[in-house]
Amino acid sequence: MRDSRKSLAIGLGLPVVAILVVMPLLADTGVYVLGIPLLWLWLFAWFPLTSLCLWAAWRIDEPRFREDPAAGPAGEGAGR
Repeated sequence: MRDSRKSLAIGLGLPVVAILVVMPLLADTGVYVLGIPLLWLWLFAWFPLTSLCLWAAWRIDEPRFREDPAAGPAGEGAGR
């Protein structure tokens, strides 16, 4: 149960906080990084970072969903 909360915090909580909380704070800055406004850089950086967060959450929670390899594929033998 503890891993589920951890994966939920990483997979959903971190991107939500990064976009909904930090972006309004960056909206009023006039900072440029490599000629790109910091707000735009932050927003576009979070496209791949969100995927990375979801991957990390899956890796944390994955052992819960593994099946016994000796049992064979799911659904095999159903109805017998």
